[in-house]
Amino acid sequence: MSSFMGKKVNMFLLLMLMLVLIGFGAVSVYSQYTYKSLKSQHDNATVSLGTCQETLTLTNSSLTKLRSELNSTTTDIRKYDTLYEQKAAELAEKSTQLTSTQADLQRVTLQKEVYKKQIDEAYAKMIALNRTVTTLSLQVDDLEEEVNDLKEKVTCLRNTGDPLEAAEC
Repeated sequence: MSSFMGKKVNMFLLLMLMLVLIGFGAVSVYSQYTYKSLKSQHDNATVSLGTCQETLTLTNSSLTKLRSELNSTTTDIRKYDTLYEQKAAELAEKSTQLTSTQADLQRVTLQKEVYKKQIDEAYAKMIALNRTVTTLSLQVDDLEEEVNDLKEKVTCLRNTGDPLEAAEC
């Protein structure tokens, strides 16, 4: 029995060794397949990571550019705010000046109307006085003629001693 048992144990050991070898082979094939799969996943992840890194670099440069544009825009906005405040103050000052000028213009317009009325009244008086002067000048001329006629008559009467000749004067 010992030989049978020894044979069986040897066979059993041989069978176990074969099973272990087959197990190692299967594990080796499985690990190689898994390694290839993991290596493929790793390569894909490396490519994706490279793409993500490129995208991140582009996005970072774009973000930097946008940040500088935003800073520039912010600076421009501040300049325009300052300019707006200056122009608003100038506008308020010009509005005040315009209001003052309008008040002056209204006052001058009223004075002009008053002066125009006074000028019209003075012109009307001047026309009336000119008519009066003309009328009086005509009266003076008529009276001077009458005085001259009377002087001539007086002279004529003085020079004539005869009453008949005096009738001719």
